[in-house]
Formats: sequence, structure tokens, C-alpha cells
Amino acid sequence: MYTAATVGNYIKIIDAKTGGTKKMIRYPGKIIQGPVVAGDEMSITVRMSATLTHMLIYSMPHGGLKKRLRI
Repeated sequence: MYTAATVGNYIKIIDAKTGGTKKMIRYPGKIIQGPVVAGDEMSITVRMSATLTHMLIYSMPHGGLKKRLRI
């Protein structure tokens, strides 16, 4: 089981049992929602510019980008 927290322009993936950091992910833009962890995925919503917003979905705990959706 994993959780996530924002630290500056990074998301820290944390092992919920030990409290240890598993991975640090740098995200683009300004975070406007998240991180939201559900099962083996984590999502965030970032604003890249005034007209461009993306939802980014990452795999847990490795932090690989699975999907980028333009909103």
C-alpha cells in the first residue's frame, strides 16, 4: 500500500507501512488537484498554461507515466 505527497515540484511516493520514500516524480506545470491514489495508480491534474490542463496518471509504486489526458 502506497500514498503520495507533494514536495515543491515533486510528488513523493511513500510506502504506507514503513513511511519510506519509494520514488520522487517531477511534474510539469502547476498542480491544481491531487495527488489521488487509487489501488496501483495515482493521478494529478496540472495546469500548463491558461488554456492547457492535463490529468496525469502514474503507476504505483514505480512512478511511470501511464496516461496523459488533456482536459
